Amino acid sequence: MEHQFVAFTIGSEEFCMEISKVREIKEMMPITKVPQAPKEVEGIVNLRGQVIPILNLKKILGYYEEGSIKDKKIILIDNGNDIVGFVVDDVSDVVSLSEEQIEKVPRALESQQSQYLMGIAKKGDRLLLILEPDRFSHNDGSF
Repeated sequence: MEHQFVAFTIGSEEFCMEISKVREIKEMMPITKVPQAPKEVEGIVNLRGQVIPILNLKKILGYYEEGSIKDKKIILIDNGNDIVGFVVDDVSDVVSLSEEQIEKVPRALESQQSQYLMGIAKKGDRLLLILEPDRFSHNDGSF
C-alpha cells in the first residue's frame, strides 16, 4: 500500500511527513514574537482569525540556524486538537512510498532529536527522514 508524504528540506537533509497531517503550506509571513518563549518557538501568526504557534524545525532538531527565516516556508500541521506551523527551509514535492521503502530508525541513531523520527524512506537514491508531527506535542496531545 502506498502512502503520500510531503517532502521538505532542512539544511542539506530531506525530511517528509504524511500528507494527511499537513493542512497547508504557506510562504513566510509576519510572525509576532512571544516574550520568554522557548528558543524553538519563532512566535505566533494570525491566519484567517486563528492564532497559530510557529516552531522552527531546524532548532528543534538541533541544526545550526543561519540568519533570517524570511525566505523559508511554513508547513501547517493539524493534529486534530491544534494547528501548529513548522518553519522549514523549502518544500520540494509529494512522494509516494510503499511500506517496503520505509525502514525503522536504526538503534544507533536513537537520541533526543531522533525521537521525532518515524522511519527512514528510500526513494531511488534519496534518503528521506520521516517525521511524526504528533511526537512534537505534549502528553495531552496539544502542541
